[in-house]
Amino acid sequence: MELTSTDYEILKAIYTGRVSSGTPVNHFVDYCDNVIGGNPKPLVDAGYIVTDHNEINGLTDKGTKAYEEHAAKESSN
Repeated sequence: MELTSTDYEILKAIYTGRVSSGTPVNHFVDYCDNVIGGNPKPLVDAGYIVTDHNEINGLTDKGTKAYEEHAAKESSN
């Protein structure tokens, strides 16, 4: 899966704590739709976001690595 700038914004929302662990998935989907303009479900399905019991519970190692690499690349530009 090739990540878009919107996907990185979704990962950033979790990484930076704007969306905390325990947030219901449906609330997170609404937040992403209204604030970021994207859909987090493909990121969940691709293994970037941890969900347990229908709640967002952080980024997976894959999600953390993807976000950190993107952030490092952005800061060097």
